[in-house]
Amino acid sequence: MKKFWLQQAKSLVVANMKSRYRNTITGFLWVILNPIMVFGAQALVFHYILKINVEHYPLFLLSGLIPWIFIVQSVETGTSIFMNSNRLLKSFPIHPFVILISQIWDNFINFIVAMILIFFLSAFIFNFELSRGILLPLCAVPLLLFTVGMVMFMATLQIFFWDTRFIMTFVMNFLFYLTPIIYPVEFIDERYRWLFELNPIRHIIRPFQVAVSGVMADFVFLWFKAIGLGLGAVVIAGLYWRKYKYEFYHSL
Repeated sequence: MKKFWLQQAKSLVVANMKSRYRNTITGFLWVILNPIMVFGAQALVFHYILKINVEHYPLFLLSGLIPWIFIVQSVETGTSIFMNSNRLLKSFPIHPFVILISQIWDNFINFIVAMILIFFLSAFIFNFELSRGILLPLCAVPLLLFTVGMVMFMATLQIFFWDTRFIMTFVMNFLFYLTPIIYPVEFIDERYRWLFELNPIRHIIRPFQVAVSGVMADFVFLWFKAIGLGLGAVVIAGLYWRKYKYEFYHSL
């Protein structure tokens, strides 16, 4: 059964990637063009115009922005995926999570490609050591776990509450400013840092920023905290699904 689900997921990933870039001029280049444009605009505004004084600011921005884009894309494409696939789920013996995970895996492939290409490009342009990226693959593990768990929970919730995706759009826009991506956490007044600590995405992205900063003292602790959040998100989503899976198909 697991092998059958893996084959289904693989087929869906390939189908998603083909459909995403069909009839586009640049095709797979959109994987890096969108992050590059966002990265370039924010680096220009916040580093060169507003003069945010952070060492290797483009690298700091890159380490937070690319994972953030992956999370947002996964939330946007995954929250409504069960509703959009209701005919498929009712007509074929396919588990809903196969469809969801195939979509997230498609986004994750784009994230990996974008991170590698933009990191090498930035190293060439801004002249920093490539060795700073040696721990980035480890950081991707809790990122993937947390994103799967969060989107799995939201996609299931969307079946019962149709305004979930609209609420999530608002929440993600709000959380962007509560996640130190365009500015370091040291810029925040100590009286208000507790508010930022409540943001789980901040803890998922933090290992990326610490990994490229070259300061390894806190990396292990931050990585295990991120892993704990990722596993916690998956467990919560799994328990929620287990409780409401029989009502799921009635509401689909």
